[in-house]
Amino acid sequence: MFEVNQTYANRKGKYTVLEVNPPKMRVRYEDGTEAELNVEIQTRIWENIQSEEEARAVARTARRRRRGPEVSYYVKTLSLEDEDDISVPGWRERITVVSADGPELKPGDRILYYAVEDRVFFALGTVTGGAQSDVPTGFFYSEEEARTLRFYPTDLDEQTYDVKNGIHLDSAELESLPNYRTLLRDADRYLQISEDDFELLAEWLTELTEVEDEEFEDEEEEDDYDE
Repeated sequence: MFEVNQTYANRKGKYTVLEVNPPKMRVRYEDGTEAELNVEIQTRIWENIQSEEEARAVARTARRRRRGPEVSYYVKTLSLEDEDDISVPGWRERITVVSADGPELKPGDRILYYAVEDRVFFALGTVTGGAQSDVPTGFFYSEEEARTLRFYPTDLDEQTYDVKNGIHLDSAELESLPNYRTLLRDADRYLQISEDDFELLAEWLTELTEVEDEEFEDEEEEDDYDE
């Protein structure tokens, strides 16, 4: 089933087939490394990946029907250089802040958080209520500043423990947002994107956080064993 010069994937990543000599084939991964792989094993892996992608497409359609057509999707750019960790600013208060020139959010809207300095997508959130004008507990805005801001309650759905484990900008594609690499340079912006762009990155980020959880559990088990 594998053809020379065509691109496929396994759990390590995408690769291009250079030569097929059953039961082996020679491939080149996107990072330039080459390997000899077993054709039969790679066939099963590739078929599993395709089945998983089809299942995700069905799930996306189901989510779209549940949420309805009114849901909007945004990238929120943040500066984390002053943070002691990568907690989303406002997450402890479960609030996202929108300036006067920002969008009117509504319950159900989805947010993909982006760290400007690290150029990484690292968290997902959902707006859970309408805007409130009063400054929530935990924020320290003056009355004058608060007049220009709106505060929306949110839930954080996914977040990497380490920002380095997020999705780097060089690996992402946002077809619905022209010049996104330039637009993502500035902090405290909401950039609207399509549902397809959002869902692809959301699924990828969810997979990364699951791997992170597994590694964290493995480290805990090792620590318990050492003790």
